Amino acid sequence: MRCSSCEPLLDGYLEASLRPRQILEVAQHLRACGGCSALLRELRVIDALLATARPPGSVGSNFTATVVSAARVAPASAQRRVRLEVALIAYLAIAWMLTAVVLIRFNDSIASLANFVASEQGSLAALGAALRALAPATPMAAAVVTGILVIDLLLLGALYFGYRRVQPLIALHLTRGARS
Repeated sequence: MRCSSCEPLLDGYLEASLRPRQILEVAQHLRACGGCSALLRELRVIDALLATARPPGSVGSNFTATVVSAARVAPASAQRRVRLEVALIAYLAIAWMLTAVVLIRFNDSIASLANFVASEQGSLAALGAALRALAPATPMAAAVVTGILVIDLLLLGALYFGYRRVQPLIALHLTRGARS
């Protein structure tokens, strides 16, 4: 007997609903085949689990209340939060490492670019003069953009330190609200 013809008969073999001849054939195959024997063991475990399972509809009428009360009594899981300082330091470390990798990996390209810039310095000076003639307000625009970036950094710092001062008050308010 082959595994493909034995596997469909294993359920009937467990329930003893096969004909005597089929039972003998399956038993002989199981002695010789480890795969089908393992499958039969799994089927026995599944049958045992099904026999001990509760019948449908055995959930009590107060099931929801029981679950809700158990959830209230259970300790709250502690949320692991990453501090802002750690995240900023990790960001800076990763950014500098990536910059170092790019510089190391493309060192030849950067050197050739530097050589190109050095050889074309006269052309670049002419290009710079042309750009200044076309856009005389460029230094002013750069100063405005730099000023805006400085203001953004100051606002970000104020938000950070303000949040650090207000955070304990918010946590206290939230814990009082949860009690009532």
